[in-house]
Amino acid sequence: MSTAVGRSGRSKLTRVELSGLPRKPHGCPAEVQRSWARFRATHESVARLFDTLNESRAAKDDPRGAISELHLDQARAAIVFTAAGIDACLRTLLRDALGTLLSQDGPAHGAFTRHFFTHRLGGELTRPTKKAVVALDPRAALIDLYVEDLTGASVQGWKQLARCRDALGIDGPALTDDVLRTHQDFFNARHQVVHELDLVDPSGRGSRSRRPRDLTAVGQQCDRALHVMYDFIAPTAKAVKAVLRSAGRERRA
Repeated sequence: MSTAVGRSGRSKLTRVELSGLPRKPHGCPAEVQRSWARFRATHESVARLFDTLNESRAAKDDPRGAISELHLDQARAAIVFTAAGIDACLRTLLRDALGTLLSQDGPAHGAFTRHFFTHRLGGELTRPTKKAVVALDPRAALIDLYVEDLTGASVQGWKQLARCRDALGIDGPALTDDVLRTHQDFFNARHQVVHELDLVDPSGRGSRSRRPRDLTAVGQQCDRALHVMYDFIAPTAKAVKAVLRSAGRERRA
């Protein structure tokens, strides 16, 4: 998100900003609280980074001039903060919510079963799988394995988002494959910054210049990427509450 504001009545500086923090899901269950807290903390951290970027640019004599490498590094830092927050938020959501979601038959349990039959229980069992099966709490250990399989070292693309969506058994217009695919440009930027320092040729051959980045585009990428995380949190909170209500009715029956 970006807005143009006047400066000294003679020029305009395009501010890079996030859209407002969404409202916390009503009656947010304990299984979603930690993920929500990480989402909120990420939103606040990235918003402060953009505030610092805007203030630094506004302090220049001519904010319409070329964007300095310092300001580009601040934008790159926002990409890294956003990606780290998404990773922490989604991993936490999976770890905290799956125990409840898998307690009943449904889309989440179906995805869990398919994954293990296809990737973990077919053929010779790996040592991590064997250890999970004989753990003091096998269910928790299997969920930990599941989360690792879904997210890998970190969430780095839209296909991982889609797998996590299916694992949680949630859906919605913001979570279709076509919409999730539109976030791949953010993950590509994250890879370029984290693994290549945004160098045009990180191998050392040819040009050693760094990729130019449009500040407005970076702001929009980060804003959209953060809000897709909310699109995971809100329906997961709803799904968890539905399972808990169902379990309550069963106990009363």
